[in-house]
Amino acid sequence: MNRKSIWGFAILAALLLCGAASAADTIAAGHVKRVNAEKREFVMVDGNNKEITFKLSDNTVMNRGGRESQSDLSGGDSVYVYHDAGLLTWTAKYVLIREGDSKNWELAHGKLKGYDGEKLNFTYTSDGGRDMTHSAAFARAWVNNREVQFDDLQIGDSVLLMFARSGGKTDLLWVMCERREY
Repeated sequence: MNRKSIWGFAILAALLLCGAASAADTIAAGHVKRVNAEKREFVMVDGNNKEITFKLSDNTVMNRGGRESQSDLSGGDSVYVYHDAGLLTWTAKYVLIREGDSKNWELAHGKLKGYDGEKLNFTYTSDGGRDMTHSAAFARAWVNNREVQFDDLQIGDSVLLMFARSGGKTDLLWVMCERREY
């Protein structure tokens, strides 16, 4: 093997490893342009009129009107998509379909900063770096798809939050996190 092909392979391997390490969970919003069930993917058009293709995994959850399922997505749906932004593909983890009871719901992502059990306040740092505090009085918390108490969440947990916005008011509905079990 000549030096050029060795260096080419080494650079490609480094790019792939760095890309995998830099992949981050993030949120995109827009409307579904089309769904391809055979390929297990859908195309969304965001607010900048950019088309984004998302892969669907066996674990992708879709929420329509507060009901979760594994396959409930149609062209024209207004959505928030929590996804893994990989180097070559983006895989949807959670899709919030905004219609009916959930038409004013939104997703946010960040890191848990604290929880005050006496005041029932939940504080997180958004992906944009802003500290946000919301009442958790009527919200539910989930870890690894199991409902838990807010006290069971840990500072630093990566959290997906669901909010309802109405009349200038924002209500925290759910806080979800995935944690590796050792």
